[in-house]
Amino acid sequence: MAWDFDEGGKFGSEKAAEDYARRNGLSEADFRTRRKGDQVELEIRRSAIDGRTLRDSNEGRKDGWN
Repeated sequence: MAWDFDEGGKFGSEKAAEDYARRNGLSEADFRTRRKGDQVELEIRRSAIDGRTLRDSNEGRKDGWN
């Protein structure tokens, strides 16, 4: 079964992206990171965030919410 992932933002490092995901209570199975140039993109499994509001203190993020 394939999971659908949504963009969770762009960060300066893998650690910043992973810290953000963990602060929001996501397990390692619920997110993944991907390096793109000098940024790291965080992708979050859609079913992990359905109906939840993620806390965003903007720490480590390179972009804002759309």
